[in-house]
Amino acid sequence: MPKEQGLHDGNVLIDALVKYKNKLIVIAESVLHSHAQAEDIFHDAIVKACTMQTSCIHCPVGYACRMVYNLALDEARKRQYEKNNLMPMDGVDSVPAPCVNALDCIVMAEALNKVMASLKDLPKRTHDAFIRHRIEGVPQKDIAEELGVSRTLVNFMIKDAHRYCEQSLKAA
Repeated sequence: MPKEQGLHDGNVLIDALVKYKNKLIVIAESVLHSHAQAEDIFHDAIVKACTMQTSCIHCPVGYACRMVYNLALDEARKRQYEKNNLMPMDGVDSVPAPCVNALDCIVMAEALNKVMASLKDLPKRTHDAFIRHRIEGVPQKDIAEELGVSRTLVNFMIKDAHRYCEQSLKAA
């Protein structure tokens, strides 16, 4: 007698997901604490199962449980990351726009060009130290090691370059 064919073209994983839907949603809900998101995770698992080769799955129910749990865990981690690293929408109004209009953009671009041109007048070592620290974000101690000078000297070079840039902007 041939093996009984499931409802979904022999995809035992989809059969297990459908058969144990309520249990799987409870698993996802225990991680996410939201029934609606748990259902979304269940649907994601169904979609993922449709694209999988399931012939090597020996325990489809266990596989389905682990799959739903892992998808829920990934979603919970993603939500936590977004909560910790993204600005809430109610704070967006307080973020200043870099350029309000085209004229401001032109003025800022000219100021930047002036600063970059004035940096070329500085000694190469001072120029490089300023760019590496202020633009590339390299710590001053690392720059000091690379140049073979003291951290204090690097600090003074950066301050001097900063003052020089300010003076060239004021003169313009």
